[in-house]
Amino acid sequence: MGSNPTMLELRPDTVWDASTAPCAALPLVGRDLERARLRQLLVSTVSGQGAALVVRGTLPGIGKTALLEHAAQAAVGHRVVRLQGSASEADLPYSAVHLLCTALADELMQLGQPRREALQTAVGLRAGPAPDRMVVCVAALELLSLAARTQPLLCLVDDVQWLDEASAHVFAFVARRVTPVRVALLFADRGDRLGGLPCLTLARLNHTDARKLLRATLPSSMEEAVVERIVAEARGNPLVLLDSVRGASPVQLGGGYGVVASHPAEDAAVASLAPDSGLLLLLAAAEPLGDPARLWRAAARLGVAPQAAESLEMAGLVSFGPWVTFRDPRLRWSVYGQASPAERRRVHDVLARTTDPVTEPDRHLWHLAHSLAGPDDGVGARLARCAGAARERGGLAAEAAFLERATVCTVTPSLRTERAITAAQVCHAAGAVDAAVRLLAVAELGPVDASNRARMKRLCARMAFDRTRDRASVTRLLESAEELDACAPSLATGAYLEALAAATFTGHLDLFRTILPELARRQPRGAGRLLESVALRCTDGYTAAVEPLRFTLKTLEQNHEEEPRSRLLACLIAADLWDDDTWHEVTRIEVERARAVGARAVLPYVLAHRALVKIQTGCLATGQALLDESRAMADAGGMPSFVPLEALLGAWRGREHPAVSRPGPAGGEGGAVSAAVTKYASAVLHNARGAYEEAVAATRDVLDSDSLELQGLLLGELIEAAARCGEADTASAALERLRERTCLSGTDWALGVQARSRALLHEGTGAEALYIEAIERLGRSRIRTDLARAQLVYGEWLRRQGRRIDARALLRTAHASFLHMGADAFADRAMREVLATGERARRRVPQTRSHLTPQEWRIASLARDGRSNPEIATALSISSRTVEYHLHKVFTKLSITSRTELHLVLSSAETA
Repeated sequence: MGSNPTMLELRPDTVWDASTAPCAALPLVGRDLERARLRQLLVSTVSGQGAALVVRGTLPGIGKTALLEHAAQAAVGHRVVRLQGSASEADLPYSAVHLLCTALADELMQLGQPRREALQTAVGLRAGPAPDRMVVCVAALELLSLAARTQPLLCLVDDVQWLDEASAHVFAFVARRVTPVRVALLFADRGDRLGGLPCLTLARLNHTDARKLLRATLPSSMEEAVVERIVAEARGNPLVLLDSVRGASPVQLGGGYGVVASHPAEDAAVASLAPDSGLLLLLAAAEPLGDPARLWRAAARLGVAPQAAESLEMAGLVSFGPWVTFRDPRLRWSVYGQASPAERRRVHDVLARTTDPVTEPDRHLWHLAHSLAGPDDGVGARLARCAGAARERGGLAAEAAFLERATVCTVTPSLRTERAITAAQVCHAAGAVDAAVRLLAVAELGPVDASNRARMKRLCARMAFDRTRDRASVTRLLESAEELDACAPSLATGAYLEALAAATFTGHLDLFRTILPELARRQPRGAGRLLESVALRCTDGYTAAVEPLRFTLKTLEQNHEEEPRSRLLACLIAADLWDDDTWHEVTRIEVERARAVGARAVLPYVLAHRALVKIQTGCLATGQALLDESRAMADAGGMPSFVPLEALLGAWRGREHPAVSRPGPAGGEGGAVSAAVTKYASAVLHNARGAYEEAVAATRDVLDSDSLELQGLLLGELIEAAARCGEADTASAALERLRERTCLSGTDWALGVQARSRALLHEGTGAEALYIEAIERLGRSRIRTDLARAQLVYGEWLRRQGRRIDARALLRTAHASFLHMGADAFADRAMREVLATGERARRRVPQTRSHLTPQEWRIASLARDGRSNPEIATALSISSRTVEYHLHKVFTKLSITSRTELHLVLSSAETA
């Protein structure tokens, strides 16, 4: 779609869903109206009209930069130029204009000599007398116009409050005169440097949106009272809210029990406090609920008078209202971190005494444990017993916090070792890898029996697998399972299943090939059947294993007790069986479970599996969000991200990723599944572009393997590519393999892909029946990408049969589906086919508009320009239902089927 202005598309706006939002987008929670306003700005440039907008917010961190970044990501088809004011350059005239000239260096050389020299002289690129400011302003406007000749230009200027005076004048001048050109100017300003321009003022987040943002940020659940205190403390500022939890590990945040002990530079106001006020401040820092009643009870026990609060409030350090809130969460951490150990023990002791052990046993125990000067077996035992209850309230992080403290409080060496290993396992599951390593070192100091040695070896192997995902780490997992089998058989089953899942994922099932049958006989019934079915898949092939695998899949789906890493097998098995409903449901449930308890170590895996499901179902934007979250979680835990899935997402969008052009070895990072996804991504990209020989080369070796990873999807790509480039024997061999799998599966997804593949190799009228069957079956499945592919190849077949009218309707539908998904390369392929039927992008003639009422025309024009139904409703002060009703009438009158075709029948140059 390139530089043709009539074909530019904005990325579809989506409803905010904090559960799938990448961390970078989190400050946009609660900014729906602001995002709609930015979208309107971008739409105007697509339709040929420039605009300028100032995003204003007086508070640092209120979300100005996040909105500018959102605009940059939404501006698909735009050229984006980013500039930023700097306090260090505020006294240098035209320093920001210099950045603009650098970014548009080619266009600068295309300016007429007088204006080019004026700009070059102003920014110091050539010597000469100071140019006239008016000439510089006009030259800057012409520079932007030149940059927007081939495609719309989005110019983002952040931190306007720090622009030098001369640059601010230039940008203000340009912003008021940019209307005739396709340039969008978006400024972020903390003050009022660009008065008179359209302004979007950012307010503080309301209570609901602030809670949503915090919940999306937290690694697991947190006590409601703590959440309310944090929200109140942030006072609606997104950056402050994020900073409230950003510097803490999962264990430190667990359930809201702890306070992060950091040591930034000492605050002068804190240093000058009277002793009573300083003690009250430390009490407030150590009491995570911000409960004023509890605070004053504790203060009374310490002999601190209420007057001590006055100096704190006068200094702006703390507010005493419904909650005791610090002016900045980091100040809370600083006050706690700079206190001496004796001072901390003193305040925790008094907080324990003022916390009811009956109504709040876990919080009372937490403060009691932190008040101890040394270990205490009794307190350690109570902490260990309370860990389960803490998990119910705050997930794995809270459980880990209690178990880690229980280890610290334990005197008996053997018991200390046992608790350290258990705490390390939970810390690792919660994503606190450093804490897990530290606790394993503690365990090594005590007596370690064979059972605990095997448990430690298993955890070390698990951490190694997360870092490398290689054969050596899988071998270590299997060895630890065998050691547990010898000394602690009750723990061996889960260990074997985890090792099996790791081996399946990395393609190292040969490690299990000789031992699986015997293992299956010795394990409990459910686990035994799982091991047996995978053994059949490895030794006897797909046909023998389908029914056992199907039974095992239902067992795994219903078994809530198995460890998450074992249940990951269900994701692979569901895809292997073409069971799209179970694939969808299993991945959804696993993501929900992992998020609910804060299982940060396994969350990157389940998010990646879920992203693959979303990509296949055509929800590419959601898939991107899930992959972004998976990458963020993996980075935080020192794990490699799932690059092949990013390559697959890029392939559907028509973009080549280095993982596709330079695939690694099958046994490398991510193993066989990653290698299979990389091949699949390569085939999708090449088939979308019509490079069928390259697609065959990427997938040909699937005929020589029968492994448990995406084999069916690879066969489907190979059949289409081989059929298109005349490799009939290869296509037929792949079809036989595919038919074996899909007939045994029997799902609509499987049989739909089979029918589409058979049609590609079928001669004569019988092909049409197969295409129709494929579309009907895939229409009943969740896999919308395969449905659109079936519509595309059927439309291509119809065109080759000379049935251009029939082909055009089907190809339009496929094109609209691909555009909606964001599958740009396939959308381009579909549009090429539409144009090959003889259709042209029709210019709207007068009678076309006469078919529409004025209201229908206004709605159709806004929809053509990329506005969503809610945005149109807001612009015209009507309901979304009314918009939908009128659009339906518009489609009928104009003989089109979707809003993506409006640009074909309505001229973008004409206004309503």
